[in-house]
Amino acid sequence: MTMLRLLQAILLLSGMIIGVGMFAIPFSFVQSGFLPGVAGLVILSSVIMALHLLYGEIVLATPEFHRMPGYIRKYLGPGVARVSWASTLFGTVGTLLAYLVVGSLFLQTIVARTVAEAHLYFFAIGLVCVVGLITFFPLRKGAAINGVLTIFEIAFIAGLSLLLLPKVSLQNFFISAPRDLFLPYGVLLFALSGISVIPDLVTVLGRSKRRVRIAIVVGSLIPAALYLLFAFAVVGVSGEQTSAEAIAGLQQALGGDIAFFASAAGFLAILTSFVALSANFQALLSLDLAMPRRLAWLAASAIPFALYLAGFQNFIAIISVVGVVAFGVDAVLFLLMGKKVRQQQGNHSRIMATVSYIILAVIIAGVSAQFLRAIV
Repeated sequence: MTMLRLLQAILLLSGMIIGVGMFAIPFSFVQSGFLPGVAGLVILSSVIMALHLLYGEIVLATPEFHRMPGYIRKYLGPGVARVSWASTLFGTVGTLLAYLVVGSLFLQTIVARTVAEAHLYFFAIGLVCVVGLITFFPLRKGAAINGVLTIFEIAFIAGLSLLLLPKVSLQNFFISAPRDLFLPYGVLLFALSGISVIPDLVTVLGRSKRRVRIAIVVGSLIPAALYLLFAFAVVGVSGEQTSAEAIAGLQQALGGDIAFFASAAGFLAILTSFVALSANFQALLSLDLAMPRRLAWLAASAIPFALYLAGFQNFIAIISVVGVVAFGVDAVLFLLMGKKVRQQQGNHSRIMATVSYIILAVIIAGVSAQFLRAIV
C-alpha cells in the first residue's frame, strides 16, 4: 500500500506538470537555438524542483493543511497573503482557461476523424463535464484516477516521440540565426511548475519527509526528461518549420495522421493537469475561503468556462502572462516563507540560504528579460 501511495503521489505531481506548455517547448527551442534551450530546461528544472521541495518542507512543518495563500498568511501575515491570493487565483484560473482552450481543440481534432465536424464550444463543454465528473470524487480516488491517466499520458507522449526519432535529421538542430534567446524562459516556467499540487501530494503520502521528498524529486524529473525527448524529436523532424504548438509543423513534415496521434497525446497531457489543478482550485476555495465543497466544485468548472465563453481564447497570451507574472510572484513569496520557517525551526543553514539566493537571482533575471522583450 505504501508503494502504491508513493506511485500515486509521483504521478499526481507529474500529471500536474505535464500539460499544454509542453507543446510550446520545441518552438521556443528553435527560436533560441536548441542547445541554449536545453540549458534553460536543465537550469529551470533544477530551480523549480528546489521550489517544490521547499514547499513540501513548509507543508510538512505546518500542522494544518492550507493552500498557498493560507500558508503565506500564517508565516508572512495577512497583507502579503492578499498578494498571494491574487496571484494564485490569477494563475490558477488562467491555467485552467489555457487547458480548456487547447484541450477542446485537441479533442475536436481527435473526434473529427470519425464524426462530422461540430462546433468547438461542444468540445469545451464536454471537457468541462469530464473534468468535473472526475474531481467530484474524494481526493484519494481522484488521485488514483489521475494516476492511471498520467501513466497513459506518459506512455503516449514517449511513444509519439520514439515514433519520430527515426525521422530525425541532425541538420535541423543547427538553427541559422536564433531569434529570441529568452523565449524558452516563460514557456518553461509554465510547463515545469506543479507547485500548486504539493499539499495534495502530502495528503496522499502522509507526513513522511522521506516519501514526500522522493515523490517530489521523481515527479519533477519525469516531466523534464519527457520534455527533452519530445523537443528533440519534434525539432529533429520539423527544424525551423516547427510550429508554435508543434503539431502543425509535424503535419507538414509527416502527413495528416500525425496530427491525430499528437492531438491524442496533447489531450491526455491536458486532461491529467486539468484534473489535478481543478481539484487544487476546489481545495483552495474550500480551505482558505471556507466555501462549501459542492459550491467550490461548481466554481472550479464554471469560472474558466465563463471566461472561455466571454472570448478569452488566445492560448499563447494566456500562458505567457501566467508563466512569467504569476510564477515570478509566487516564487519570491515561497523563498520568503521558507526563510521564515527555517528561522522558526532554528535552522540557519548557509547552504539553504545560498540556494535561495541563487534561485531568486535566476527568477529576477528571467522575469526582467521577459519584460524587456515585451517593451522592446
